[in-house]
Amino acid sequence: MRLASVLAGFAALAFSGAALAAPVSVAPVSFSSEFQTELEDDYGVREGEYLRDAVNEAVAAALTRQGATLGQSAPLTIEIAIVDADPNRPTMQQLVDQPSLDAIRSISIGGAELHAVLRGSDGAVVSEVNHRRYNHTLADIGGAATTWSEARRAIRQFAEKVADAYVANAR
Repeated sequence: MRLASVLAGFAALAFSGAALAAPVSVAPVSFSSEFQTELEDDYGVREGEYLRDAVNEAVAAALTRQGATLGQSAPLTIEIAIVDADPNRPTMQQLVDQPSLDAIRSISIGGAELHAVLRGSDGAVVSEVNHRRYNHTLADIGGAATTWSEARRAIRQFAEKVADAYVANAR
């Protein structure tokens, strides 16, 4: 009996959150001009698409968990920019350009900085979200780091902040 009341409480909470949620659209993810140059000159353009996809997936998942309905022409639009990102391991382009790098043994401090602007239907800024997360030392990384491990961690944390800002402004 107690389990039934707990489940009913969770269902009511989930329904109330979904009922308060408003539709939202997410504009295509952009890059700062400095990061765009870094992609073209150092990391490789394909890495930008990989990071863009990671941001889109993380933000969509975080918004959906908050009960958001994603779609076009919504009363709230989220504009996202990747300001900077550093890989933990060399990218394919770096390995081609710098043969002295080792895909397995070369490791570095990584992370990302992201920025979002939430705009109302009138184009006015409703809220802004900034997030920056980088490793402090190589010891923070661990041995199983992939190319963009810490950047992806920063992206997931950023996505949660964006979803929280959405909840605060969707009512």
